[in-house]
Amino acid sequence: MTRRVQITKGILWFISGLAAAVTIVRFTRGLGATTVLSDTTPWGLWVGFDVMGGVALAAGGFVIGAIAHVFKRERYHHAVRPAILTALLGYAAVAVGLLYDLGLPWNIWHPIIFWNPHSPLFEVAWCVMLYLTVLFLEFLPVFLERTRFTKLYRTLLRLQLPLIILGISISTLHQSSLGTLLLIMPFRLHPLWYSPHLPELFFVSAICLGLSMVIFESSVTSWLYERKPNIRMLSGLSRFAAGAMAFYLGFRFIDLAHHHKLGLAFQNTFEARLFWVELATSAIIPLILFLIPKVRKSHTGVFIAASMGVVGFLLNRVDASGLAQVWATGADYFPAWTEFVVSFGIVSFFALIYLFIQEHFPVEKEILDEEAKWQQRQLFVLPRFDRLTRVWLGDQSFASRRVYSLLFVSALILGLTLTPWEPLVEASPVTRARGGKVLRVGYPIGTVEFPHAEHIKRIGEDQCGVCHHLHKPGDLGTPCTECHADLYLETQIFSHVRHIDRLGGNAACARCHTPEKPPAAASAAKCSSCHEKDMMAKNEVVTSFEHTAAPGLRAAAHKLCIRCHREKAKDPELKKPDLFRCATCHRSPVNHGDVILEASLKDQESETLKGEKDPVAIEETPVAPEEPPVTMDHTLATD
Repeated sequence: MTRRVQITKGILWFISGLAAAVTIVRFTRGLGATTVLSDTTPWGLWVGFDVMGGVALAAGGFVIGAIAHVFKRERYHHAVRPAILTALLGYAAVAVGLLYDLGLPWNIWHPIIFWNPHSPLFEVAWCVMLYLTVLFLEFLPVFLERTRFTKLYRTLLRLQLPLIILGISISTLHQSSLGTLLLIMPFRLHPLWYSPHLPELFFVSAICLGLSMVIFESSVTSWLYERKPNIRMLSGLSRFAAGAMAFYLGFRFIDLAHHHKLGLAFQNTFEARLFWVELATSAIIPLILFLIPKVRKSHTGVFIAASMGVVGFLLNRVDASGLAQVWATGADYFPAWTEFVVSFGIVSFFALIYLFIQEHFPVEKEILDEEAKWQQRQLFVLPRFDRLTRVWLGDQSFASRRVYSLLFVSALILGLTLTPWEPLVEASPVTRARGGKVLRVGYPIGTVEFPHAEHIKRIGEDQCGVCHHLHKPGDLGTPCTECHADLYLETQIFSHVRHIDRLGGNAACARCHTPEKPPAAASAAKCSSCHEKDMMAKNEVVTSFEHTAAPGLRAAAHKLCIRCHREKAKDPELKKPDLFRCATCHRSPVNHGDVILEASLKDQESETLKGEKDPVAIEETPVAPEEPPVTMDHTLATD
């Protein structure tokens, strides 16, 4: 084990420790605590880098398998096993990354049972599962080569060519299917990236990235283990990469010209500049470098060109899944540090597995033989003692494991300390429900239409307290937004200063706090002990009043209304068994963003005009613009 490998493993273990801490928070507190994603930007770094980019990075397995076994290029057989190992670990990393990105990760097995053959995502899921299985069978002989299972080993060697052909077929479908996912976004994905030929473009770019990744991986492995790189093999792979990149560039420019979109690349826009940065990094500069004979014969030159190709095509995946959609959404998104840690942590963890397999199994026999020689040399190295305790630290490999453990645990503790445990939610204030017979609840954010008049008919006029369960003192039917003023965040409904003023100063503390205990919120009396008659409405849903903060409007409405919806759905006379489902209330046949914005501007204009005539009235009761009644099915609506 070289010094470079030891330092690299230490860095990888530290990053993995940070990722482990974020993982604990992610799977105990949910997505909101570890990402800044939203409904407008649901695809972030985890989809663009971990999934889209991870699949493309693993393309080297089927590319090298085709070159070495299908086209019979013997000089590239040396790169087959490392490439297949990289592909196997790459697809495994994609599966792990999906667990982080899914809101309900325990449902990841659903495509196996619930089939939807019309969905591109269904094809992607099945191709990942099948190709991961094929890659495992392709690489299994490496594990069995030095074991007693010789019969199974020989059987798998006979099946190697059919397995490689099967893997090429599945990977071809899979790489192109990622482009098919974006075909349903013609008005969201920028025209410089959107094309009816996205599946073909994704497949060609995967070949370019796969070749670049094999060159990059081989160069890094040679540097880590201080062995001479195979320049002849790398030079040949660079020729293949140059041909693939030239085809990709031609394909993309011809596609843009054919659809009359080439002029967009020369406009002074962010998307145009991003387009040229992506193309220059992924294909133009690496192609020029690969075409220079001196660069192809230089280990450093080939490594630089391949590294640029890897970064550039990863940028292509990130652009297509996120950055090239900002022009349509208008939403700002920059990944949280926890998202970066998870992405790099997954890569670090599987990089450690890669190094472990390289050092213990015959992937590249030179590395395995060198590792065995290094272990043998350790027998003749004098023991090292700690300077303070004079305790033997063990052999070098044992001491290294102790250092790695310390780095991992230290990073884990640091990550648990820094990672937020509460959801990263921005303030989303809502205004009073607007309308007549049909109210707009959650307006203007998360607007849901609520048929108020129909509910009065169904439950009776004497049951208003079911929803209006708490009033301001001396009020009846206080609007929900007085206590639930934000869509997601809690609202403080208790003012300590106001209570002191109204109860006669500090001398009145004994009315709420018992003298035997220190004055604190935990020892205070329930609010209902004083306000049961003047603030609480009689109902069977909210029977206690003891909290000083009210939950967000979304949580309150869901808790209150879904319970009733479930009960009503069981009524056979109502004939609405799906009444409690989300689509009953959250109906979005069109994008309401512009409608809500326009309505908000009208409200502001109306309030301004009203304020000029009667400023006191606008301060006490916001006046909503008159709206025509909305016709809805008689279903209960919540937000």
